[in-house]
Amino acid sequence: MYAINLNKISPKAYSKIHEMDSNFISTPDYLGLAYFWNYEYRHYLRDATIQKRQKIHSLFLYHGLAVNDATDKHLKIIQIELNQF
Repeated sequence: MYAINLNKISPKAYSKIHEMDSNFISTPDYLGLAYFWNYEYRHYLRDATIQKRQKIHSLFLYHGLAVNDATDKHLKIIQIELNQF
């Protein structure tokens, strides 16, 4: 298992990784960097950890939800994962 410390890489390297992650949205390869969510959920997910973003993205896919849609089911998953009721 490898880990990249995103706090230690150059802005150019981060930009390339972020660009790559944008191409992974709606796939199981999503890394958790790029924004995938509906504008409705910006306040929940903008400050969420990479791990939480990955988990929520994966749960959306698991439940057959479009990752950039906004429904009660999307909100419920976000609230459960972020412990916000």
